[in-house]
Amino acid sequence: MLFRSLRVECGPKGLIESAHRWVGPDGRVALRDTRRIVFQADADGTRMIVYEVTILADHGDVTFGDSKEGTMAIRTHPNLRLANDPKRGVTTANGQAINSAGVRGPEVWGKRADWIDYWGQVNGKIVGIAIVDHPANPRHPTHWMARGYGYIGANPCGLNAFEGKPLGTGDMTIKAGQKATFRYRFVFHKGDFQH
Repeated sequence: MLFRSLRVECGPKGLIESAHRWVGPDGRVALRDTRRIVFQADADGTRMIVYEVTILADHGDVTFGDSKEGTMAIRTHPNLRLANDPKRGVTTANGQAINSAGVRGPEVWGKRADWIDYWGQVNGKIVGIAIVDHPANPRHPTHWMARGYGYIGANPCGLNAFEGKPLGTGDMTIKAGQKATFRYRFVFHKGDFQH
């Protein structure tokens, strides 16, 4: 992937805009994308990141395959994990999870939802991270590849893994000359999902 910075701004809101070319092993460009990341903090200490990527199929059709992996993901603090994993050194997990449909705990995995939130105690304070799938995103609401070990990923393509449909059902093709935009808001908050 080749990268070019378009714009960087600092201040009450931070901004990074960039352009990327996806280059295959043969040196040919497969597609391009543009990214816009906005950082901001509210007076109450809530911090947000708005992440937007636009895929430009300007070198032919682009197909994202039916896979349990996703279009965007983040890993949380070990305390926000839903279960301990002493073999990997995680012994302080106390996290909880919920999605917009009210599904809780490990059951959030693979479910469609407008948003998902993980929270728990870190350094004596309850903190969390909510991720919101923009209503204009392709296949909204997205499936969440949300694992107990603190990995949270949005996945609009994983219909085989999440719904048991035949492999390939979830393939998403952007036709040559077309584009698709994905937007996500990350909210780093104090308290549980209700605060």
